[in-house]
Amino acid sequence: MTLSSKIEIAKIISENLALRDLVSNFFDDLEKMKEKQITIDFKKVKSISRSFAQEYLTRKNTSKKDINEANVPENVEKMFEIINETEKRTPLIDLKTVKIICV
Repeated sequence: MTLSSKIEIAKIISENLALRDLVSNFFDDLEKMKEKQITIDFKKVKSISRSFAQEYLTRKNTSKKDINEANVPENVEKMFEIINETEKRTPLIDLKTVKIICV
């Protein structure tokens, strides 16, 4: 039997998801849970910052838990899409091949 849990993120953190540190603390607590499958319910979430969304997706992708989302508002979904698209882009400059010249 697989243990699962549903968590309303607006009740745990806030309706306005803004600070990167809050995501880290949230995921630290998730990792301590015995449940393997966790659904993050975004109902009542009004806004999300880019930094929150980026940290959320990073921590989700590195988590040992099977994390899914439910009731994701359109603005939150769009921010997740923006973060995913940004990470796929090829950088304009490869800093590994750039030489610094002092004049």
